[in-house]
Amino acid sequence: MKLESSIRDVPPSSAGRTASSNILDRFLTAIARTTERWLGGKHFRLKTTAAAILLSLLVSLPPYPTNIALIQGGAGAMQAIRWKVQHPLTPFPARLKDASYGAVLPGTASHINKLELRLTWPILGWLSGTGPWTVLVWNHLAGIGTFYLLASLAFEALADTVGSALFVMGLGATFFGAWFFHDPGFGDGLAWFFMLLSVACRKPLLAAGSFVAAAFCDERCVVAVPLLLFYLAVRYPHDEQQAQRRRLLLAIVGGVLVWFLLRWWLARTFQLSTGTTGLGSLSIIAANLRTGLWPLLEVFKASWMLIPLALFILWSKRNWVSAVTLLVAFGVALAPAFLVLDFQRSVGYTFVALLIALPFLWRDQETSRKWLAAILVLNVLFSPPGGSILRLAKLL
Repeated sequence: MKLESSIRDVPPSSAGRTASSNILDRFLTAIARTTERWLGGKHFRLKTTAAAILLSLLVSLPPYPTNIALIQGGAGAMQAIRWKVQHPLTPFPARLKDASYGAVLPGTASHINKLELRLTWPILGWLSGTGPWTVLVWNHLAGIGTFYLLASLAFEALADTVGSALFVMGLGATFFGAWFFHDPGFGDGLAWFFMLLSVACRKPLLAAGSFVAAAFCDERCVVAVPLLLFYLAVRYPHDEQQAQRRRLLLAIVGGVLVWFLLRWWLARTFQLSTGTTGLGSLSIIAANLRTGLWPLLEVFKASWMLIPLALFILWSKRNWVSAVTLLVAFGVALAPAFLVLDFQRSVGYTFVALLIALPFLWRDQETSRKWLAAILVLNVLFSPPGGSILRLAKLL
């Protein structure tokens, strides 16, 4: 009798919210358990890499026919790529820098104007013989390597294969995860891979070399250095790790100096240059500000939640130094995005901030898995159906 009375006393709205909460809780738990069953255990890094790539291709199907046509057509930036792979250390002919010559996409001439000292992918293309397909091929390989490294570093932070897999798959369903397979001519995927490799490896010489390779992919890697340094401080927080932390911090700083000196020498020796057209103009800044939040949010979608949550936890624990350092380092890495036409690509260079956030957020395993499962679901739901694998239905 008392039980029936207590049930009658529960407001209908509260009962509905409780039922909805239970359904959501069971749904997220089921996702975590399914992830554990299929991706956990032995070789979880390889399985997570495959799952993240598959999810990326499903929710954001790459425009392969368009990209192949662009590469085979050889217009605009594709002619510059072909030339650069064949002559990595030779300045572009003047015609390729002419804004009226084959500029089939907005900003093409501006992009070509900045390629002469971006040497990593041309040298890889020259060595591998991939020619005009260099960026497309090596971006795909970089995507595999990046997801694998993300799985490894996430596991190091979380000590949980399931949470790590959910985190990486969540990124697979974002612009960042998809760009490895969409980009036919910019090479950001290679820059992101070498950036991540520079803080993932434990050998200082390899770390410095990886950063130099990243910086010669794109100069925005240099602006992201504060994030890389803070990540290393978070990755090696204990006193017994102090020597390793110092060596790797010095390796990244040394990599910056090597890149700067080598870039200066190459520019003087081979008459290479980097233009600044389309950089920091008031019209570009205004255009990026007018577009609103969606282009920014789309880069990492719900995975963005990790950064403000980490800041809130740090702030609540009065860990002012870490909170301010994360905020400032992230702001420095983000700022260049507002100065260029390729806003979303530039925002992608802040991805290390998500790795930094992970150890600050990790609490009990079950709750953290649910958070990461919820982020994964939201990232999939925020993917437009018209850009997903469903697009194939229109072609059949």
